[in-house]
Amino acid sequence: MNFNQLLNLSYEWRKQYGLFENTETLRIFYDPDTIAIDLFQNHAWITQWGNLKANILPDSVAFLRELAPWGKQLDSIVLMDRSTVASEKEVQTLWGTPPETKFSVHENGIPYLIELNKGKHPGLFLDHEPLRNWLKNSQKNKRVLNLFSYTGSLSVAAGKGGADHVTTLDLSKSTIEWADANWKNAELDSTKARFIYGDVFEWLPKFIKKNEQYDTILCDPPSFSRSKNGVFSTNKDSQRLHELILPLLNKNGVLVTSINSENYPESSFLRDIHQAAEKTGAYLQVLKRIDLPEGFATSTRNLGERYLKGFHLVRIK
Repeated sequence: MNFNQLLNLSYEWRKQYGLFENTETLRIFYDPDTIAIDLFQNHAWITQWGNLKANILPDSVAFLRELAPWGKQLDSIVLMDRSTVASEKEVQTLWGTPPETKFSVHENGIPYLIELNKGKHPGLFLDHEPLRNWLKNSQKNKRVLNLFSYTGSLSVAAGKGGADHVTTLDLSKSTIEWADANWKNAELDSTKARFIYGDVFEWLPKFIKKNEQYDTILCDPPSFSRSKNGVFSTNKDSQRLHELILPLLNKNGVLVTSINSENYPESSFLRDIHQAAEKTGAYLQVLKRIDLPEGFATSTRNLGERYLKGFHLVRIK
């Protein structure tokens, strides 16, 4: 089977499975060794991880140019080459003309702002679609804290779900501004939101000192980040992070915590959470596990590379 045939099959089973319904965003091809292809309305975003065989990109472009998702022909195809560190500095337009500025796409009826011609990512992590859908249906009258928020899509979903107030925190000034713009673009009440540009390890102690309490806390940190206060690594700092989170979680509140890393085993993640709970006197129960959604179907030989792992945890005491 050549790559073009594989693309067609990947597209067709997603269509038959109903994954194109109620959305303008979808991952239509995923191979953790080579590339992924995401659709954002009538634009395609290709992420390249490994060295590609000569025909893969031309086949991808040829296939996508014939594609008409949601009844529209595609307007552009953009490539982010992440195969080397040096290549991550800019995106390349492979075909068509991507929008010059941010534009809205709808996922389960909610608008999110996307940007294709700058940065390392369009601004909406499609692997968290199930979490956004859960937030949309579960946050009525809740107080929500969104840590490592990136562009604030989880905050918007919680806001659309009727949250009483949402605090959004991220270390990047540009992405916290994007999160604010996302909130406004979704026509949400500005009095029900707070956007903070800063370091989680600086702000969580401040929240504890003020005795702030939340019904839902969302935590999806990067595997590695650097700030003026030092380096954060999930392998080393996950327990310390959760020790600062748990005092802020109400009784019967829900912590949604996840990590995107192949190199951080689920068993280590659970151990760090459990030790943090013991140290802070919290008692947690697992409501459900987080895994990649259907659009991220993985070859049987790559099951160990399903990088997303996490839990919905309820605080009993």
